[in-house]
Amino acid sequence: MLSTILVPLDGSAFSAKALPVAAAIAKRTGAAVKVVTVLDPSAYVPFVPGEVLVPVMDTDALAARRAADEEAIKAEAERLVADGVKAEGRLLEGTVVEAIAEYALEIGADLIVMTTHGRSGLERLWLGSVATSFLQRAPCPVYLVRPVGSATDSDLPTGTMLVTLDGSPFADSMLPRAAAFAEAVGMSMRLFTVAIPNAIPMAPFGTEALLADESDLTRQEHEAKERLDALAATLPVPCTTEVATDMTATRAILEQAEASDVGLIAMATHGRTGLARLVMGNVADSVLRAAPKPMLLYRPVATEVAAAEH
Repeated sequence: MLSTILVPLDGSAFSAKALPVAAAIAKRTGAAVKVVTVLDPSAYVPFVPGEVLVPVMDTDALAARRAADEEAIKAEAERLVADGVKAEGRLLEGTVVEAIAEYALEIGADLIVMTTHGRSGLERLWLGSVATSFLQRAPCPVYLVRPVGSATDSDLPTGTMLVTLDGSPFADSMLPRAAAFAEAVGMSMRLFTVAIPNAIPMAPFGTEALLADESDLTRQEHEAKERLDALAATLPVPCTTEVATDMTATRAILEQAEASDVGLIAMATHGRTGLARLVMGNVADSVLRAAPKPMLLYRPVATEVAAAEH
């Protein structure tokens, strides 16, 4: 059940496009929305050159920015309240990733809703090293909205949630969170995994000639389908399963995401084998940059992984 939704803003109209999505989810679930922005005081410490560099806090500029940010975040929360949503605005101070993650933990957030990029403090949040830092610290699922033009893809995701799994307990441990989100917004689920063929060297034709091991691939596909079907039977929402065969996990995920009924891609922030670097390396960049649908990302904690193992 979703009871608290956190929406971080950076002052841009782009980041504010997460608000109607959060509001729509809140209206459906009765959740409260906490709207925040982060003021980093270190940005107001210019250095004055001399014999040594002396840091000097520009207190006037900092005070002016603090007042402006407080007013702006209060106005955003008031607009949500006027729309019938329980909402509260708050200005946080500190570095962006740490401030948002710590506040999410403090309020017991069940979901973080944000756009995939903005400006200033959140500019690189999903496109560089800060992304890894934030996903490693986020204590709840992060729903990434992909605004298109002047509007969001939709206020609520619809259709089927594509949940990518890799056969590991780590990836499986996201399922309760994904199912809770799907149930809250009225989506069905599709559990999806990729069978990657093992290659057999074709020695007579040269060391670079390879042939897929068909018998091993058939076994992989059969075992993966049985495993997904067993997981699907435990979930509280309508759920189908799909196994794709591809040498590249990213390509298989993106092709599956193109299906007309898929409204959202969900995945754990890391796993093993073909999806091991899904949100921590090049595959992550490829999916995040190219995915045609919104994404739900979560880093399961140790207790959730242990429960999935049993």
